[in-house]
Amino acid sequence: MTSLIAALVFLVGLHIPKAFTLLYGALVLCTWQVRQAQRPYLSSPPAYWRWSLLGLSLFGIVYVAIMFYWGFASPDGSGLLDCISALVLPAACFWIGLRLPVLGRATATKLLLAYGLGALVYVVAALVAARHPWWAIDQVFPLKIATPWGQPTVVNVRSIEQNGILALAMLPAAFFLAVKPNLRARTWALAMAVSALLGLHAVLSLNGRLGFLALVLALVPLLPGAWHSRQSWPKYLVPAALGGTVLVGTLIRRHPSFQRLLAGNFCDERFGIYAGFLQHLGKGLMGGHQIAVSSFRCDGKTPFAFGDGAPGSLTMVHNVVLDIYNDAGFLPVLFLLIALVPALLAILRGFWSLSIRGMWDWQWSVRWSWFVVLLTQWLFQPLLYGDGLLYYLSFLVLGLLAAEFALVYRKGNSERLPQSTLSA
Repeated sequence: MTSLIAALVFLVGLHIPKAFTLLYGALVLCTWQVRQAQRPYLSSPPAYWRWSLLGLSLFGIVYVAIMFYWGFASPDGSGLLDCISALVLPAACFWIGLRLPVLGRATATKLLLAYGLGALVYVVAALVAARHPWWAIDQVFPLKIATPWGQPTVVNVRSIEQNGILALAMLPAAFFLAVKPNLRARTWALAMAVSALLGLHAVLSLNGRLGFLALVLALVPLLPGAWHSRQSWPKYLVPAALGGTVLVGTLIRRHPSFQRLLAGNFCDERFGIYAGFLQHLGKGLMGGHQIAVSSFRCDGKTPFAFGDGAPGSLTMVHNVVLDIYNDAGFLPVLFLLIALVPALLAILRGFWSLSIRGMWDWQWSVRWSWFVVLLTQWLFQPLLYGDGLLYYLSFLVLGLLAAEFALVYRKGNSERLPQSTLSA
């Protein structure tokens, strides 16, 4: 059954038509599977889980109601499924994530990797289909790109880019697999390294920037983890890593997309929009797209605006929380923060504790990579780009991480579970 769920999650990551239907199917199968699992010692949700679940339930109700009030949502046609998803999925995904540990740590890792693999295949297929000829690997898509299948047929490149970032951010997991003595682990390490290179190629081809930030954050725990495992390093690892780093760094530096970033000193116009939006929060307390902001592009001369209705101006703030505020005001944002802040703090504390105690391994690295990708996407992109699949899956991943760290510290720091439980 877990293999079937993983196959469905892979197809969801592949963004095939009816991916949302498959997501609902995968969630139903997960719910059925966790109810059948006879592993009560792996079911220990965090103490705050009821508040988080209540907050997400109220968030969905209030957000959809206010969207109806302003006319931004409609129950007609495909809008009905969007409304149901916005109403149900945040709380449902978080609850299922809380229960996933009963299936075992390896099963949860399989699901995370399955979505990442499907997403990588999707972004590579999009690049191959959009290039003319298909082998023109130096072609860059700065604004729009055709999708390989489904609707719409042309999307903003950021909708495609986020699927490649996930594979790139999983590069540190390859290191923790490479230091294992068995051939199977090292084969998986090679596969994940190749996937990361494909993700890097996708980020460069789509003129991306967030992929580099996610990679840097994903690499942070590698230093203490590598230090703790230094005695088990194979002899080839250091020269191979240094040689690969030099080679990839040289290729990146020569890529036209990276050259453009260097020429602009990595400037990002979004920060000007954020600053202006935060200064006018009082105008949008009840949402309704009441806030308009004027700023400048990185040259300091070209006007750059948000929300004024002019051609070329932004229609989204490019921050998930601020976009929700712009749509529906402070009330759904309040419920969302009540639900997620305790989980985020517990997750960050858990990752920090694992890192400093030398308990980091490749499966924790996969989870950290997911976490930093979701964090950077929530902070700097509207996850409602495209179909919003990653937006809803973020609640499931947060629930999973919150529950797993509650297992590590079932009663705070005083009662730790045996390591065998963490490896189940």
